[in-house]
Amino acid sequence: MEPRSSRGMGVVGLQRPFQPRREPRSPLERGVAWMLFLLLVAGAAASIALDDDGGDTAARPAPAQAESATTPPAAAEEPPVTATADEGPSSFTIAATGDLLIHESVADAARTADGWDFTPMFDSVAPLLGRADLAVCHVESPMSPNNARLSYFPAFLVPRELAEAIAYAGYDTCSLASNHATDAGRDGVVGTIGALDRTRVAHAGMALSPEARDEVTLVEAGDATVAHLSYTYGFTNRQLDPDEPYLSNVIDEATILDEARRARSAGADFVMLSMHWGTNYTSEPDGMQVGLGPRLLASPDIDLILGHHTHMVQPVVRIGGEFIVYGLGNFLSNQSPETCAECPLPTEDGVIVHLTVTEDEAAGRWSVTEVAHTPTWVDRSNFEIVDVLRDAGRDPGLLQDSARRTASALQLLGTPVASR
Repeated sequence: MEPRSSRGMGVVGLQRPFQPRREPRSPLERGVAWMLFLLLVAGAAASIALDDDGGDTAARPAPAQAESATTPPAAAEEPPVTATADEGPSSFTIAATGDLLIHESVADAARTADGWDFTPMFDSVAPLLGRADLAVCHVESPMSPNNARLSYFPAFLVPRELAEAIAYAGYDTCSLASNHATDAGRDGVVGTIGALDRTRVAHAGMALSPEARDEVTLVEAGDATVAHLSYTYGFTNRQLDPDEPYLSNVIDEATILDEARRARSAGADFVMLSMHWGTNYTSEPDGMQVGLGPRLLASPDIDLILGHHTHMVQPVVRIGGEFIVYGLGNFLSNQSPETCAECPLPTEDGVIVHLTVTEDEAAGRWSVTEVAHTPTWVDRSNFEIVDVLRDAGRDPGLLQDSARRTASALQLLGTPVASR
């Protein structure tokens, strides 16, 4: 099967970027479209008189003797008018989420007679992710190539069926560079890339060769081509093998700026950078984040930064008309004060950040013009990711507290982020 991510450097012959799947029209939608087409044709036919050889008489003036007081010449000569609304500038939408961190309890809940099925955990949020033109996930725990030697905290190698749930949820691309990317060495990279390729989900941040590392991940979103970059601050359990330094991208300012330039040269209209950074279990950005983030965003080749790693939602900030989402928190995990001594209550919270990106034709660039959020929460009885604003079957007080924590964290630096 052809991999879902069409990747290539900024050279002649670059493959057309992958266009995210969208559901085909229903029979009803096709029928309505056909009826509208027939009505349009009928209207046009009524406006145009055909002469004996089938030519369009509106294309040339009628003889003077054919004019009458009831049909002014100007009316006969005017071409048919097509009523079209001004749709405004082109735009597309992004839905971004935080860490997919598959602890053993999460995998146990997904266990079936035949293997693992994580898809029910995404049932509540899949409609929101699927409506975005570009849905972006972060895979923190690498996947096994054959479901052998599975392991969980502190070193992760998780069932490859996670990729099927990622595709089911509607994700189009995932960042892979994290502090756990090298937990299983090359096996984890092989398994993660292979699983996502089989399910046709694009990815960035891991590679199996120097050539693959130097390729740029490009995806289509609406009328725009988007580049996705992914980097991590380092590794917790196993350092990169000196013979295979390309397995995962490590944060280096010059390297990031170089890839962003190559992405722009490769045809990217919009460059999105995923950063695995920050201090665990805090909602406030640390020195590295507030120092490096704005410098990277100041580059003309980087348009948006999405952060993760701290396991808590962190603020959104607008700088010079562009945005940094410092931390998206956990999206799926078993972290909670009940399971982890150092885990504060907000580790149960998550978020979908919704961004609208609009083209400015005069300036020749695309930029984020709207930011909103949907708060989420993990129900650890079955590990369903709950859409807090639309759930009716759980403790409303608990969910309201979660929503308040998330909104407060997102707006900690004063940038308003409405809920929706």
